[in-house]
Amino acid sequence: MKMLSNVTVIIPAHNRPERLQRLLEYFSSTDIRIIVPDSSINKYTGKIPRPENTIYIHRPGVHMLRKVKEILPMIQTPYVLYCADDDFAVPSGIKKVTEFLEEHPDFSIAQGHYLTFTPRKHSVEFLPRYIRYFDKQVCAPTSLERLEKETSMYASLLYGVARTDAFRKVYSYCFDSNGELRFRNLFLAEEYFNHAMLICGNYATITCFFSARERIEGSATDTTVPISVVKTADEYKDEYNGFITSLTNLLADMQPMAKEEAREEIIKICQAKRDTASISLKYRIVTFLSRHKIMRPLSRLADRRYAAKGLKAVKGMPSYPCTFDTPEKQAILNAIQQNA
Repeated sequence: MKMLSNVTVIIPAHNRPERLQRLLEYFSSTDIRIIVPDSSINKYTGKIPRPENTIYIHRPGVHMLRKVKEILPMIQTPYVLYCADDDFAVPSGIKKVTEFLEEHPDFSIAQGHYLTFTPRKHSVEFLPRYIRYFDKQVCAPTSLERLEKETSMYASLLYGVARTDAFRKVYSYCFDSNGELRFRNLFLAEEYFNHAMLICGNYATITCFFSARERIEGSATDTTVPISVVKTADEYKDEYNGFITSLTNLLADMQPMAKEEAREEIIKICQAKRDTASISLKYRIVTFLSRHKIMRPLSRLADRRYAAKGLKAVKGMPSYPCTFDTPEKQAILNAIQQNA
């Protein structure tokens, strides 16, 4: 699909060259701009289908946020989004979201509906993702009011289409005056992005098939310290304080308000519970089952139950093509099968 030259996709590659090649080939029929900050041990040597529209940078071992800081000046389009190297951001979905942002200048970020996919031996299984808030919007006239409404947010904003000016502003607050990172935990980085983009503007979920995310073992989320630990353990006190400071400074500059007041509000927002007691308990049980080999049969049973409920909830919805074929889904299947 053409007509995406106003969008840059950032692919933060890390040690999955076959997935990176798959994604670059998937985007090859579009005119979207691509930046690949690659922190892999080995430099990518595969094919880059559209070198004129692609910037590749090899920065082995460099932290995700430092990679982002380096490439910010390279983004020359009004819109930008992340796409992990094992995911597929759907071009038609990106186009629909950017059209929405063009028509609604008070929104800083938007996204559509997500699927999870798992390659099997002879097929690819697709399941719905983030369905509890498939029509979620966060709209309010002030930054603080939007943050207060975010407490019921379930889906992450990290992979949404953002306005580049807001994207740049958000990341400028992650570093201190000496250029040092204020925090490093990747879960904190995701939560920071969620809060920070809402400080900058409104958010909406658009009714379209937007992205398919691969369910894969060994991802960064499997090895990152859980955010609940970072927020409470003494050994992460300085890092969590840096996270709070980044959000405080951004809120105080955008509202504007005194930093002492902004800090109090940020702490209150970050400590607020995001789920009911029942949902939190279910999440803890699922997490426990998935992390202990002896519990794998129960974990698989829980996965099947969750999948059945999700498929029932989205049955027939064009934006969730889990059980039926669409051109967008077929393009993803072709990319998976060609690189299997």
